[in-house]
Amino acid sequence: MAELGKLSVAVLVFAVIFGGGLFVMQSRAAMRAASATLPNRAHPSECALWFIGSSTIQKWTTLASDMAPLDVRNRGVDGATMPELLQMVRNEPHGAPPRAIVFYAGENDIAKGASAADDVANLRTFLALKSAKWGNVPVVIVSLKPTPTRWGNLPEQTSFNTAARAIARRTPGATFVNIVPLFLVNHRPGAFYVDDGIHLNSKGYGRLTSAMKPVLTAIVRHTSARACPPSLEARSTGPAIVRL
Repeated sequence: MAELGKLSVAVLVFAVIFGGGLFVMQSRAAMRAASATLPNRAHPSECALWFIGSSTIQKWTTLASDMAPLDVRNRGVDGATMPELLQMVRNEPHGAPPRAIVFYAGENDIAKGASAADDVANLRTFLALKSAKWGNVPVVIVSLKPTPTRWGNLPEQTSFNTAARAIARRTPGATFVNIVPLFLVNHRPGAFYVDDGIHLNSKGYGRLTSAMKPVLTAIVRHTSARACPPSLEARSTGPAIVRL
């Protein structure tokens, strides 16, 4: 019995120490998240198009060349949820505003149990934050992509995409781009993903480029930015803004 008592005390002490350490680590992580800002703010410019979002954006390593000659900033955050991105936007320091914003987020949230309604509420919050910080800067809302690994999330993703399209139609300066059909082959996700069945391969980013570049080129043509070099304006040709 004495040995059992000693063992129980030892287990209790270990649990307190381990649990306390875990709490401290979680608290520190929360503090870091609360003060974090969007990455890649170097060389801010009023000409820049900001790509804000989760790993679909963050892992787009060919973004600059894919969007050339447009001036773009990859401000994606690997694994980010919408609330995390919203907090980073809140923390964004004052400086040159973006020319336009591309926003892709919500896929991770649904994968972790959030509903489409949760994502819609966060999208509305993002649009309100954008207006408060940067006024009438255009926003391109990108639909959530279907993926092999998260195929079961398609109903919630579709509900969010439908609501996001409606929000964009009612929001001045907002454009909704539906990329879902580009990633389906015979009504299933095509060969556009790396081995994890979530993130895009080069073919996938090629499809994303084909959807985004004409829309962004049109935005550049139809907005004014005094700091932009004439060469950018002259080379930026394309169709008018469309809501896909």
